[in-house]
Amino acid sequence: MEKPVNLMPGEIPFELLEEWGDHFFLWEEISPQAKKILGSDTFLLLLRKGDTLTPLTSPGFPSSLIPERVEEKELLKLAGERGVIRGKDWKRFSSEEAPGDVVLYSLKLREWQPGYLLVFYRKEIVVDQERANPLVMAISYLLALYLLRQELARRTEDLSLLLKAANVIGSQLELDQTLDMILDSLASVAGVYTAAILIVDENRNALRIRAQRGYFSEVTQIVIPLFKGITGRAATTGQIQVVNDVSSDPDYIRGAPGTVCEMAIPLKAENRVIGVLDIESDQECFFDAERQNLIVSLADQISLALYNSILYERTREMAITDYLTGLFNRRHFLELAQREVFRGERYGHPLCLSMIDIDHFKEYNDRFGHLSGDQVLKDLAGKMKEKCRKIDILARFGGEEFVILMPETDLHGGLTLATRLREIVEKELPITVSIGVASMEKGDSLSLEELLKRADLALYQAKEGGRNRVVAFKQE
Repeated sequence: MEKPVNLMPGEIPFELLEEWGDHFFLWEEISPQAKKILGSDTFLLLLRKGDTLTPLTSPGFPSSLIPERVEEKELLKLAGERGVIRGKDWKRFSSEEAPGDVVLYSLKLREWQPGYLLVFYRKEIVVDQERANPLVMAISYLLALYLLRQELARRTEDLSLLLKAANVIGSQLELDQTLDMILDSLASVAGVYTAAILIVDENRNALRIRAQRGYFSEVTQIVIPLFKGITGRAATTGQIQVVNDVSSDPDYIRGAPGTVCEMAIPLKAENRVIGVLDIESDQECFFDAERQNLIVSLADQISLALYNSILYERTREMAITDYLTGLFNRRHFLELAQREVFRGERYGHPLCLSMIDIDHFKEYNDRFGHLSGDQVLKDLAGKMKEKCRKIDILARFGGEEFVILMPETDLHGGLTLATRLREIVEKELPITVSIGVASMEKGDSLSLEELLKRADLALYQAKEGGRNRVVAFKQE
């Protein structure tokens, strides 16, 4: 026979105490019976919160008698076997002595013991435990019922939020938009405001931060080796890491300022780790069991959404990039270049185009083989990426021919970059290149086709002139 699930929490959620206040229905239910049975309507509940007991007072309870902090051991010691605390001894917990005896009753329901009922009298009394037992039991039941109702409402709300978050996360295939939705969902569902999603970079054996909230923007440039940090530990072990005190963890890498605790959840697909969800907080005990369950529930949805988005991004990249060099392919370059030409013509901005051709590439392939030729193409693409700006558009135009489109750049700027690239290739690679440069200056009106023709003509002149040189198009 399976053991029944215990739905009672280990302690009363502190936030409920603030919600209950003087309006907690328990007082309306038990105050008349308490006065009739116990002869007093001045009482309070001491409910468990961690290692201490937190007071919940009945309406009209004297503020001077409200305890500031109560240690359970000291309370039980003062009450003794009789369960009675003398009025003068109550001053250990509050600013004033109690007017009479304070009788302590333990609240208990099966194995659940949420705290104590304290009844205040104006004189010394003889405790009649049997007379009080039905009332104490009723309070325990009412407390349990109220908590169960609150827990049911909370779980229903959590489920609704999780379903909503899952729908939102799964509704997008674009990776960056998916990650933004994930971080938004974490904030709304689990109250997480400092988080990062890291993607496994298999080529570099490291984690790269792809999206984040609550950090400085520069953090996105950080690359974390898989053998470093709490995130690296999560990625390599495939196990959730919860660190409640980062100052005591030797693997902690400083992230958000004021961080106290961190949780790193490996994101898995097809039995391998594809990323890590990393969460930091400046609040102590932030990652309680309830919040961990919420985050882990979301992590499954995040893993699936992340995997689908990565596949979509890779498929999209394959459609627009050259498989060998990683640069844009001809078709996608023409789409992007057309937009830049329109923009340059509309706003009067200069635009420069370089067309690059590897000198005697066929002879190189015949001599050293196509694998070496492929490596040269990759290396040239790498040099182009190193020397160009992020706004420049690079592409493999076909075979051993490449193009660079430089927005906001006049002919002089284009020639400077082309000359620098030619010199670096001659010095660092086993080949040379010829480059033709053409520009659309301020006020010009050129089509993309005309700009390409001009650059191609300049390239032809560079090759005819002896190769390994840069030639600018000149209007005759």
